[in-house]
Amino acid sequence: MEALTCEAEESAERLRDKLRHRSRDRFQRQVRQVCQPEYGMIAEAMSIAIEYVYAAKEFVDVDCGALLDVSASLADKLRNLMLISGILHNSSAQVANIWWLRQAFEERLDEIFAELAAVYKAIEARRKAEHFRKQVLAVLAV
Repeated sequence: MEALTCEAEESAERLRDKLRHRSRDRFQRQVRQVCQPEYGMIAEAMSIAIEYVYAAKEFVDVDCGALLDVSASLADKLRNLMLISGILHNSSAQVANIWWLRQAFEERLDEIFAELAAVYKAIEARRKAEHFRKQVLAVLAV
């Protein structure tokens, strides 16, 4: 029984190594290419994350890193929030170990919402701030 567990862990470790090279780059490109709130691009990024669910922490690091980037525009932050929302929404799918994604995002939610609050407070134009707030609430209402 222990031998099977060790083999499974070694197999998972090899898969993680593959993710770090090809799939992580693919996911990062996908996150960067989501240049419009086009659901197709977001859905493709979500499917990559779900396909490689065993590397949930890495996907969360990539997506949260893009959202927490100080130089990112408001639109970029909203798109990354849409991606996070979509992944969390689909984390109830019938996929083995999909809960790893939800757990990994739950660990970073405080940081994400603190960043969104800081961005909201930093917007000087009242109408722009209100528009940003409504967009964030619309994403979260889904």
